[in-house]
Amino acid sequence: MGGEAKMASDAALAKAVDEMKGITPYAVASKSGTDYDGSRFKIPFFNRVFLVYHPEIKVVEEGNSAPVPQFLEIVLLHYLLQANGVSVADEWIAYRQLPGASLFGDRFIQMATNPLLRAFGEDVEAFRKAGEALGGIPMTRTGDAAFKFMALPKIPMACIFYRGEEGIPSSVNILFDAAAENYLPTEDLSLLGVYLSNAMRKAKSA
Repeated sequence: MGGEAKMASDAALAKAVDEMKGITPYAVASKSGTDYDGSRFKIPFFNRVFLVYHPEIKVVEEGNSAPVPQFLEIVLLHYLLQANGVSVADEWIAYRQLPGASLFGDRFIQMATNPLLRAFGEDVEAFRKAGEALGGIPMTRTGDAAFKFMALPKIPMACIFYRGEEGIPSSVNILFDAAAENYLPTEDLSLLGVYLSNAMRKAKSA
């Protein structure tokens, strides 16, 4: 991360930490679909669980003493801060359909979907195994292989593999629930896509 990007990330985290101090924890837990036990939020994140302590704002992974990456601290805090309780829409949309996505769309393709396509090529079976390893729920309505993931309690995501044929290349798509904008900024949603892409590729090589 370059110097300016690091400064911006540090500032975003500091702002989120400051805003977290003023929340009403039980109301936030209700809106975000998380549990709050009086001292910490318990947040399922894909196949992992993170704890956000309040009023001491600290983010840790359950059962893991390693430091949480800063981008993930920011995403988890933003999720708690932005959650407004809107129901999951049960409608899939592409990243480009999110508000302001044009600012981050090229980066999303370069860092999320393209790396997935390079990693899996024509290997639909490897894609299935990776999706299962990440706890994905198989989807049968579209694609040659597709999985639904609960990125966060109110943010389902889908990852779909279309195997190429007759001169048509394979393609991969990462989709978001249409209500996702009620829970995270569009830039943060791009980070979820990159995280999912990285996790799928890591599962393939495991």
